[in-house]
Amino acid sequence: MKRILVKILAGYILFNLLLAAVFISVGGWQMLQKPEIPPTASEPTLQSDLEFFHDVVLANEKDITPEQAARFSSIIETAPTPTTEDDLTLTALKALAVFDNAHTTVLTTRMYRLPLRFHWTADGLIVIKSRPEYAHLLGQRVLSLGGKTPETMLEDTVKLTGGGTPGWQRYRSQFLFSAPSALSFLGAEAELQSTEIRTVDTLGNKTSIELAADENTMPGDPFWDFRNIFPDDEHFNTEGWVSLLHSDQELPLYLQETEKLHILRKVPEHEAVYVRMNASFADKSESLDQFEQRIANLVAEERPSNIIVDFRYNRGGDYTKVLPIVRSLSAAVPAEGRLYLLVGPNTFSAGIIAASQFKRYLPERLTVVGSEIGDALRFRAEGFYPTLPKSGIQLYLTKAWTDLADGCGWFDDCWPPNKLFLEEIGSFEVDLPVENTWEAYLNREDLVMQAVLDDIL
Repeated sequence: MKRILVKILAGYILFNLLLAAVFISVGGWQMLQKPEIPPTASEPTLQSDLEFFHDVVLANEKDITPEQAARFSSIIETAPTPTTEDDLTLTALKALAVFDNAHTTVLTTRMYRLPLRFHWTADGLIVIKSRPEYAHLLGQRVLSLGGKTPETMLEDTVKLTGGGTPGWQRYRSQFLFSAPSALSFLGAEAELQSTEIRTVDTLGNKTSIELAADENTMPGDPFWDFRNIFPDDEHFNTEGWVSLLHSDQELPLYLQETEKLHILRKVPEHEAVYVRMNASFADKSESLDQFEQRIANLVAEERPSNIIVDFRYNRGGDYTKVLPIVRSLSAAVPAEGRLYLLVGPNTFSAGIIAASQFKRYLPERLTVVGSEIGDALRFRAEGFYPTLPKSGIQLYLTKAWTDLADGCGWFDDCWPPNKLFLEEIGSFEVDLPVENTWEAYLNREDLVMQAVLDDIL
């Protein structure tokens, strides 16, 4: 009996050693490794925040080259002593941009900002939200900021945002163009006390006005700043501001009920069902399992020939929670039907991953509509969120790769779950390129959705 127990114990130990070896071989140590947190100053200042920033980034950001590390350190060492959160944010953006990774960024930006918010359309940058006293500028196209056109400043915004596609860079510029210190860095004549903006309305009437930045720094978040385009949105301390569009108007589906991450609609005249997911995690009022069940019930009831999935504002989250919905939606497309996938520059992170797997399940019955997604198919993410002690500015630093183009081998540096749940897709092209115009946004039309409906006919 004793020998049997010894053999059982030995087998148990060997089995667990084997499991541990397999876990380590697929890169499991990445999931166990804790971030290195450098010591903090006993009485933090903005300068000690900058020093903490330097140390926490170099200790934790994955796959930094020696050249990148040197450039990163040089930017910090030559930066003036920060006197405001704005100074600190700008220096951090410049320093993190050298890593050429869209996820690696300042997650909670705090900068002095103009009393306007902007949105790129296919034919220009427009004003879509403002403080009440500047409501007359709503809907106008921006000709210049501080004497520079938005178009001429676009190329240099990569110096503050790092990686991502040109579409992602253009999206991120919407935030930068509202911050005078960023505008000044980009070559515009901009000061906190006075920045000239020139605009034009749809009739060709031009306006020139001097704007001062808000007295206090205003927050932002690169993964959520797109909410500024939503009707009556008041995120990021914009309570009481005025938006161009309003929730009580007749709106296209992508702008309806924007307080909800996910919506589901019938499109009976086109034998279709519309599914919008603005993130890869659950809404507060409904779990993803519940949402998936609602989709299944509607599909069973309607038996649609076409399914329209809107991922244009799927900014990411946890793709493993969304893959069951991707599979069930793909399975619901009939043999003669199609799944239309709407994407754009705010299709990002886990949103890109989930979007890519539609191509895996429906290689012949998938039509991708819209404009380029926000990042390459190989990107670095799965990070953590250190906070600078004095300012409270939060960072996003990354530690693992996702490779949707060539796939993840057993022993490579991908995030371990990716090796089990994902398949490579090679490339991800837009089949029907279309983007909303200035006029379409003003008129509450959705040219992207219209392209889908026209294709169905």
